[in-house]
Amino acid sequence: MRIVLYDKVYKQAVFDFTKECFSELGKSFEPEGRHYFYTDIENEFLAFYIGLEDDTVIGTVALKRLYDDTAELKSLYLNKGYRGKGFGKKLLETVIKKAAKEGFKYIVLDSMSKYKAALHLYESEGFTPIERYNDNVYADIFMRLEL
Repeated sequence: MRIVLYDKVYKQAVFDFTKECFSELGKSFEPEGRHYFYTDIENEFLAFYIGLEDDTVIGTVALKRLYDDTAELKSLYLNKGYRGKGFGKKLLETVIKKAAKEGFKYIVLDSMSKYKAALHLYESEGFTPIERYNDNVYADIFMRLEL
């Protein structure tokens, strides 16, 4: 897998990939609704990375500025055929390095307790539980990494 920064040339591939991942998770992808940020990736995120195998999108991860000292981890998804092989860790490490380079002190994330593998990945990278920091009604897990 090679990791590249998002470019508009990947927009449809990212949409297709995200729709597929959401479907596997029992969620619907709503780019014209609650997932509006996918329609303007360049302006919504500090960085949005794509994991590619050949020219196929197999993963995504993003970083969003939340506060001056805090970034938020967003959109960490990986094709199910590539899970458990270290690719998710590579994507996560990419945004952690970017956040450190940008001078953030913390990275926060929200997730759901049913995503056990993702939570294990976050914990293995040093994320620890924190109190709720947003109003995402779907999230029941909140974590933070001190950089």
